[in-house]
Amino acid sequence: MTHPGDPAQPPAPEPTPTEPAATEPAPGASEPIEAEFVDLPPSGPVAPSYEQVTGYTTAGVPTFDHVREKIERRTTTALGAEELAHGTSAGRDAARAFEEREKAAKAKLDEIRRSLGSPAAPPEA
Repeated sequence: MTHPGDPAQPPAPEPTPTEPAATEPAPGASEPIEAEFVDLPPSGPVAPSYEQVTGYTTAGVPTFDHVREKIERRTTTALGAEELAHGTSAGRDAARAFEEREKAAKAKLDEIRRSLGSPAAPPEA
């Protein structure tokens, strides 16, 4: 909207004849466009599922990941406890006492075999 005191504005430029009209299809537009659907990752944080939180399905069955983690945790705890036990003097004393009992048991078994007339001890497995 113009007011009587406004300076005159130049007229709007007309479209050039070299540009195709908007109603004309672009060259090759009749060919089908090949495309595929791509699943986008969810945006933002996603709440964990019931199975991820509890380690159990809704039917009460433990998930494979839950069972595997439980086994790995127990194995790691046992290995750590064994390593700590062998590092103490009490652990070394217990290992030494165990070896002495094993030697005494083997000697007693050999004595029993000799008393029964067994020719030799069977090969160790």
